[in-house]
Amino acid sequence: MDPAVQALIVLGVAIVLYVTERVPLAVTAVGACTALAVMGTVDFSVAFSGFASEMVFLIAGMMVVGVAMFDTGVAGSIGRGMLAVVGRNERAVMVASMIIIAPLSAFLSNSASIAVFIPIIMGMTTSTMGRRLRARHLLMPLAFASSAGGMLSLVGSPPPLIVQDVLVGAELSPFGFFEFAWIGLPILLALFLYTLVFAYPVTQRMFANRGPRPASATYEEEGQGDARLSKKLIATLVLVLCVALFSVGVLPPHLVALLGALLVLLSGCVTVEQVYRRIDWNTVFLLAGSIGLAAGLHVSGAGSLMAEGALRLLGSSPSPLLVLAMISGLGMLLTQVMSNTAAAAVLAPVALSMCQQVGISPYPVLMALATTCAAAFATPIATPPNTMVLFVGYRFGDYLLLGGLFNLLTYGLQLFLIPIIWPF
Repeated sequence: MDPAVQALIVLGVAIVLYVTERVPLAVTAVGACTALAVMGTVDFSVAFSGFASEMVFLIAGMMVVGVAMFDTGVAGSIGRGMLAVVGRNERAVMVASMIIIAPLSAFLSNSASIAVFIPIIMGMTTSTMGRRLRARHLLMPLAFASSAGGMLSLVGSPPPLIVQDVLVGAELSPFGFFEFAWIGLPILLALFLYTLVFAYPVTQRMFANRGPRPASATYEEEGQGDARLSKKLIATLVLVLCVALFSVGVLPPHLVALLGALLVLLSGCVTVEQVYRRIDWNTVFLLAGSIGLAAGLHVSGAGSLMAEGALRLLGSSPSPLLVLAMISGLGMLLTQVMSNTAAAAVLAPVALSMCQQVGISPYPVLMALATTCAAAFATPIATPPNTMVLFVGYRFGDYLLLGGLFNLLTYGLQLFLIPIIWPF
C-alpha cells in the first residue's frame, strides 16, 4: 500500500479516537506514531521526531519555569497585581489578559507568550483575591488570542515567514513586516467580540457541572507556602531574563526555555522531584506525538496527496476567489492535524504555481494561506498554545465547538476582506 494512503488511514483512526476520547489523547498521539513506524510508512526517526522537537523542549522548559514561578509566589504576586488593576471580574480579567498577550505574540512566539502567562493565570485563580476566577474560563481564550496575535507581524508565527520565503524565492516583492496586520487585526478584533458575546457565555454552561481539573495538572491549587524572598527574587529574574532573550532573539526560543529551567533548578527555586510531579506529562506526550504524526503525513506525501486531490476539483480555469477559497480552506483543515509550519510548507509552493497558471496575483492567496495556517483553533493539537492549556480539563469537543466555530468565522472574514485589501 502506498505510504501516503497508509498515513491517511492512521490519521483517520487518530481523528476518530481524538474526537471520541475513548483513550487518552496522549496515548492516541503516541500510538499513531507507533503505527506509522510499525507499518514502515516512515522511518522510526521520522515517526518519533516530535520527541526531539524544539517546540517540545520550549514548552517543557517553560513548564519548569512556570512551576518555579508558582511555587515561589512570583506568579501569585503578578496575578494579584493584575487583579488590583483590573478588578476581580472574570470577564474583565479575560479581556485584559487577551489585550496583553496578543501584541506580545506579534514579537515573541505564541508558545513563549502563553507559557509565560499560564502560571500567572493559575496564580490569579488560586489567590485569595481571585477565588471567583476559573482557569477553564480564561485559558482557552488566552491561547486563541496568542495565536491570533501571531498574525500581527511577519515574525509572530512560522506561516508568514514561509509564504515570504516563497515570494522571495520567486523573485517577487515580499510582504511588509506589519502588512499581515491588515487581516490579523480584524481577526483579533473579531476574536474579542466572539469571545465576549458567544464563547464566554457558552463556557458558563459547558463547564458548570464539570468536576475540578485532573490532579495531574501542571499547577495544583496549593498555598504559596513560606518561599524565601531570595528564591522569589531569583525566579523573578529568571522570568525577566527569559522574556528579554525571547524578545531580542539572541538564542533560539527552546534554548532560552532550557536555560531558564536549568537556572531555577540549580538555584533551588524548584526541585527535580517537584518538576516530575507537577509537569503535565500528558501535554508533553500529546504535543510530541502530534508533531511526529504531522511529520509522518508530510514525509509520506499524505499532505501533498490531499492538496493535489482537492486542487484537481477546481478544474482548468477556476475563478480567482475559488482558488483563494480552496487553498485557504485546505490550509485551515490541514493545520488542525499537522503543524502549521508543515501545512504552509506543503501548500505555499502549490498556491504560487496555481496562481501563475491561472494568471492571478499570488499575494491574496498566499496571505489567506498564512492566515488560516497561523490561526487554527478547532483542535487541541492545532497549535502549541491550544495543547498547552489542555491540562485544566478541556475536552476535544470543547475545541471543536468553541474554536471550530471561530475558525469558520475567520475563514469567511478573510474571504471577504483579503480580495479587497490585496486585489487579484
